[in-house]
Amino acid sequence: MLAVCERIDREIRTRPDFAHTSHLRVDVGGEVVFDHHYRGPAVADVFSVTKSVLAAVAGIAARDGHLRDLDLPVGPVLDLPLPGQTVRHLLTMTRGCETGGPYDIDEVCALPSGWLERIAAAPALEPPGTRFRYDNGAAHLLAAVLDRLLPGGLASFAERELFGPLGITGWRWHRDPDGVPTGHAHLELDAAGLAALGRLWLSGTLLDPGFARDMLTAHTRGGPPEERPYGYLVWIDDAGPLAGGWAGQHVHAVPAADAVVVTTGDPEFSFGPPPRDRLQDGWRPAHDLVAEHLLPVLVGG
Repeated sequence: MLAVCERIDREIRTRPDFAHTSHLRVDVGGEVVFDHHYRGPAVADVFSVTKSVLAAVAGIAARDGHLRDLDLPVGPVLDLPLPGQTVRHLLTMTRGCETGGPYDIDEVCALPSGWLERIAAAPALEPPGTRFRYDNGAAHLLAAVLDRLLPGGLASFAERELFGPLGITGWRWHRDPDGVPTGHAHLELDAAGLAALGRLWLSGTLLDPGFARDMLTAHTRGGPPEERPYGYLVWIDDAGPLAGGWAGQHVHAVPAADAVVVTTGDPEFSFGPPPRDRLQDGWRPAHDLVAEHLLPVLVGG
């Protein structure tokens, strides 16, 4: 196992297409097998992995009775016109709305306020629950719903009920101009915090048991960007659940080996405006190396 990790480490260090890699961590059986930081800040934006953390918070909310029904209509909670859209549709990215043009998340994030109103104004393309469509706006709507439903708000509840019990410290969660923690991205964690998320998937602790089961069950065939089936804001890979974020942020749990693999990237991102990064052409996520060299070993035993 260590030899495979060291091979991946050598490729990260020597290949230009992996030069932006920030961290590689491999835990097996609760023990750290390999852990190395290459570049960039230790606590950094995990981009769309934020969505999978949001799902975990929803699972705790279900456990505690703050989210009693995933078929709860979200329009009345947010006082926005979201006909037919439920919490379940947000979790599975099946709300059926336009996600491009003025409703693309980069366009939404450029607004000085009113992100939720812009997302809610996206035209319906099909009835909710019909098909998967990767939807950053859906995740931000869910963050707003949880921020309304949870005592103390989303971030405070996450600190008490998720980050604290998992031993996650030093986290930061960006908010939209109206004060809502961003649901689609921009939670900042270190590699140890991401590994704790993977361990949570393996253990099933903290969350409502039924929610935990359904979170890691494929509800659709999914699609871009990870091209895998989709659960509740988690990709379902053959090897196990996977959280993925822009610029090479990945958390992969492998139940067959009781393992969690974390890879992160440092795009040198700036919010701007306009948003900027320094990723070179042809960059690749370090998870590609994990999939090529390590996952076959972990799955094969």
